[in-house]
Amino acid sequence: MKLHLIVEDPDPAFQKALLALLAGHTSSLKTAGPATDWADPETASRYYLSLPTTAQRILREAAAREDGYVPADVLRGPNGDGKLTGSSGAFKAALKRGVRRNWWIANQVSPVLAEGPGFGKVAGYRIRNDALPAFQAAVISHQQGELASQKDCLAEAITAEGGEWGAQRSVATLHEVGHTIDEKRARQILRDLAADGVIDRADADRAIYRPTADPEQ
Repeated sequence: MKLHLIVEDPDPAFQKALLALLAGHTSSLKTAGPATDWADPETASRYYLSLPTTAQRILREAAAREDGYVPADVLRGPNGDGKLTGSSGAFKAALKRGVRRNWWIANQVSPVLAEGPGFGKVAGYRIRNDALPAFQAAVISHQQGELASQKDCLAEAITAEGGEWGAQRSVATLHEVGHTIDEKRARQILRDLAADGVIDRADADRAIYRPTADPEQ
């Protein structure tokens, strides 16, 4: 049984009796409320999933580094054309959404800090030291789940649609169901599915595969 009780301006006698009753059943009580720090991987995971794609990438790149700091130049890429516009605002917006949903307290500090001179482009992003272990654990967990999901989705599509499959078709198919990958990752998934016996190599010279039970064969 779950009982949510809110008493506004209780009568002193009632308050005293209620507290005495609760004190006698502490082993059966579980308090619920928003988080007050980022040390909990579950809270870190919730924050990570609430971010848009670019902000998630920033957090992943920062979490992948031992000190939790990723330079903006790395995020923008070798040609400097990667867009980071609005990312700092995305981290703040996620905090506000969490407050509205009672995920954390209203004055919760941001786990990700934009560092720089204060004018123009940021120099980099840093995960707070006390939050870093939880975010590293959360990111690893979701990456493992995401990779497994990509493989399962592609296997289902190949089995259902049949025909020949290469990296380009795999990338396009996964994109349709919300997975953004590159051709290198697609080729790895195809190799993994071949190792699992789901598909066979159809062309000795190209990385082209067919489902093992393709009715056209």
